Amino acid sequence: MADSPQVVVDPARPLVDERFAVRLAGFPPQRRVTVRARMPLDGGLWESRATVGTDGDGTADLDSQRPLAGTYDAADAMGLVWSAERIGDRPAPRERTRTDGNVSLTATVGGERVASATVERRFQREGVTVATVDHSHLVGRLYEPPGESADDRQYPGILLLGGSSGGFPSRRVASLLASRGFAVLALAYFGRDGLPNRLVEVPLEYVESAVEWLADRDRVRPDPLGVVGWSRGGELALLAATRCDRLRTAVGYAPSPITFQGNKLLSDPGPAWTADGEGRPYVPLAGPVGFRSRIVARWLRGRPLSVRPLFERGLARAGEKRVRAATIPVEEIGGPVLLVTGGDDRVWPADTLATRAMARLDGRSYSHTCDHLSVPGAGHDIKVPYHPTTERATRPFPLPGRSLMLDMGGTPAGYARADAQAWARTLEMLDEGLRP
Repeated sequence: MADSPQVVVDPARPLVDERFAVRLAGFPPQRRVTVRARMPLDGGLWESRATVGTDGDGTADLDSQRPLAGTYDAADAMGLVWSAERIGDRPAPRERTRTDGNVSLTATVGGERVASATVERRFQREGVTVATVDHSHLVGRLYEPPGESADDRQYPGILLLGGSSGGFPSRRVASLLASRGFAVLALAYFGRDGLPNRLVEVPLEYVESAVEWLADRDRVRPDPLGVVGWSRGGELALLAATRCDRLRTAVGYAPSPITFQGNKLLSDPGPAWTADGEGRPYVPLAGPVGFRSRIVARWLRGRPLSVRPLFERGLARAGEKRVRAATIPVEEIGGPVLLVTGGDDRVWPADTLATRAMARLDGRSYSHTCDHLSVPGAGHDIKVPYHPTTERATRPFPLPGRSLMLDMGGTPAGYARADAQAWARTLEMLDEGLRP
C-alpha cells in the first residue's frame, strides 16, 4: 500500500485517441472517493466526476468499478473524458496550446482534496509534419509521419475528406493517422477560396487530381492508396474509390452509397458532383407534407430538427430507375471497404443505405474484406474516440434570418462506444488494405 493517497494514470502521455487507466492507491480503506476530471478542449472547459469505493487495501480501479455516482455509470476510466460537460468557454486561440486536451484529475475524500494527477494527452506524435499543398488548383494540407519508414522512406497514403460543413477536414484525424505512419492529404473540395462555395457541382476530376498529386510524393507509396470520408465526404470517398484505380481501401463514416442532390434542404440546387462537365445522376430531396411548418415550429420551441425524412422521402419518390442511376458501384473499389453508421442517425439514413451497399457487395461476391459497423445509440456525428460526447446530439444549423438546431441523434454513451469501436476498426482496415 502506498504511503499516501495517489492517483495513478497509465500511460501518462497518451495520444488523445488512446485509452488511459486510472487507479487509486494509498487511500483510506472502505471509503468513498470522488475523482473529478477537468480538461480544456475545443474552445471550452469541460468537467466530469465519478465516485467510487475503495477496497480493504485503500485501492480502486476505475476500469473495473462502476461509479456509485457521477456523470457516467459504467466501469470505464474513459468515462471521465466522454461524459465531461462544458462548464465554460475559453478564448479560442489560433493554435492549440500545449495543455489543450490534458486531463487534470483530483481525488477528494469527505470533501477534502487529497491527491491529483495530470494526463498529458497529445494530438500527434513528435515529428509529424504539416505542409500546405503546393499546387495551383488543389487546396489541402499534407500530414507526414515522423522520421523515416523502413521501406524505402515511403509511407502508405490516405486521402481525407470532410463533410457538408466544407473547408478542410478534421486536422485531429489527419494528425492521428500521420502519428500511426500514414501520409495524409487532408483535402478541401468546397468552401475555400478557389473552390465551389457550396457543395454543388463539385468536379470529381478535382479529387482525382488530388489522388495523383498524393501518389507523386517522394515519401508516399503510390499504390495502393486509401480514402476516408465523413458524411457527404463518405459519399465522395466511395464514389472516388470507384473511379480511381489507386484508391483501393475506402472508409466511410455515416456515408451514402447513393448520390444525393447538392447541399440544400428546401430546394434542388442540382447535382453535388460532376464528371466530364456533366452532372452525376442524383436523388433529389423531398419534404414531407408540412415540413416547412415543422421547421418553424421547431425553431419557435427551441427544439432540434431531424432532416432524415427529406432523404427518405426523396428515395421513395425518386423511383427505381433514378435510384439505380445514382447508386455508387461499390463493388468496383477493389479492396477493403468499411462503412460506419449510428443506429440513431437523424441526419440521413446512413444505416439503411450502408445495409443496402453491403447487400450489393454480397450479391456480387465481393472478394475483399467489407464490413458495416452499425452501433446502437450513436447518431450521425461519430468521431475519433475519447473526447466529450455530451454535445453531439445537436448542432447549430443556420437558416436565412434564423438559427436552428439540427438533430444529429445519439446519446453520449452511444457515441462513446461508436467512437472507440469505429476508430479501432478503421485502423485495422487501413492496415489491411495499405500495408500489404
